[in-house]
Amino acid sequence: MPDTIETVLRKVISKQANVPEDEVVPDATLDQLGVTSLDLVEIIMSIEDEYGVEIPLDANQASQNIKTVGDIIALGRSLGLAGT
Repeated sequence: MPDTIETVLRKVISKQANVPEDEVVPDATLDQLGVTSLDLVEIIMSIEDEYGVEIPLDANQASQNIKTVGDIIALGRSLGLAGT
């Protein structure tokens, strides 16, 4: 069974934040997971690499607009990304 976009993005965040995947839930804030602004940029770059897309956010916009795991999942969906 293929992974959903939520599952794929949770794995990316889990790996970058170095936290167990079961802690990476949509309501979790990036602060709770220990994700720094640099980590967030690296998460976005990983998503871009994984899907071959360009996410139109600079580091400042990302840190202002993306506060939770759910925000990252919503961003992925808004770009039309699918699971693997």
